[in-house]
Amino acid sequence: MTMESEESREADPEKTDTSSSKIDRSHQIFEARGLWKIYDMGEVKVTALRDVDFDLFEGELLVLLGASGSGKSTLLNILGGLDKPTEGSVRYRDIILSESDDYQLTQYRRQHVGFVFQFYHLLPELTILENATLPAMVGGGKTSVAVARDQAAALLEQFGLGHRLAHRPRELSGGERQRAAIARALVNKPSVLLADEPTGNLDEETGNEILDVLSQLHQDGLTVIVVTHNLEIAPRGDCVVHLRHGQIDHTATLAQ
Repeated sequence: MTMESEESREADPEKTDTSSSKIDRSHQIFEARGLWKIYDMGEVKVTALRDVDFDLFEGELLVLLGASGSGKSTLLNILGGLDKPTEGSVRYRDIILSESDDYQLTQYRRQHVGFVFQFYHLLPELTILENATLPAMVGGGKTSVAVARDQAAALLEQFGLGHRLAHRPRELSGGERQRAAIARALVNKPSVLLADEPTGNLDEETGNEILDVLSQLHQDGLTVIVVTHNLEIAPRGDCVVHLRHGQIDHTATLAQ
């Protein structure tokens, strides 16, 4: 993964090379050039991203690191098709996201991207199995509902929730809810998993368990982006990008 901006600096030479054979630099997942995001708040304009260039390759685990307001979640939302840049271009494989309309972005999200959020966003009236099957229920995905239900049950079993399929979110711990949310994100077999502060609402031990799940998915070949403010998560990535005031402060590559 490579990123550049006006304030880009060399990667930290003290970083240890933890090379990964899973990264395929012949297959680019994302390419972004000159990304700006400016929110018009009436009399005030807030600049969230400033001239960001971005490349991500298949099989990478990228950590986007920064404090609140650094622009990391804004960048993740643009990559996930939840938002569009004010200026610049962003492409997923052969799909130009910055030129796509709402319908095209919806299809992109359903077919190619899995999302994991800090606060789980599980529907309280549905069981855990129903929540995990939900992406197929709403249609447009690559998987039928019947197949997705079996896949969701298998994922939940894999994540230690096989005995919780009929339970509702309120009956689960925070870590169990997040594992259920990861199963939901994977049910349509996405090409990339986007995790926004996935451990932010968890204690340290439970958070590490969730990071272990994400690391294993990465080792199995999934491309993963994790947004976090927690510096201790950085060593889990192949590449760590530090964002500050909407710009790339510096980049450290941990895998070649």
